[in-house]
Amino acid sequence: MSTMKLLAVGAIVCLLSVGARAEDKPDYAKMLVGKWEVTKADEGTVPPGTIVEFTKDGKFIVSGKKDGADATFEGTYKVVEKGFTFKMKIGDEEREQTITIKKITDKEMATENKEGKNVELKKK
Repeated sequence: MSTMKLLAVGAIVCLLSVGARAEDKPDYAKMLVGKWEVTKADEGTVPPGTIVEFTKDGKFIVSGKKDGADATFEGTYKVVEKGFTFKMKIGDEEREQTITIKKITDKEMATENKEGKNVELKKK
């Protein structure tokens, strides 16, 4: 009988530890929402100072400077397993890209695109 109790306790401990690991994964959908300011970025991405706002309804707005003038771009995003994909139109060109979230907290986010270029942001 004590063997059965030991097995039951072991099974419960295993289930609790698996549940705890699942909770450790950030909820990107909730954590992305809000305004983020680019603090550091690899060349060929977005300039520092750019503001990226993610809305609850899957839209985003990018505002900053492009070629010395104020510029604003809008698009849509969708959370995927380890980050998000976005679609936006700049002039006649439509861009779609998948971004990997390397780190995200309530105040900071670090991302990487498919070329390995990094962008760091702080929540405003």
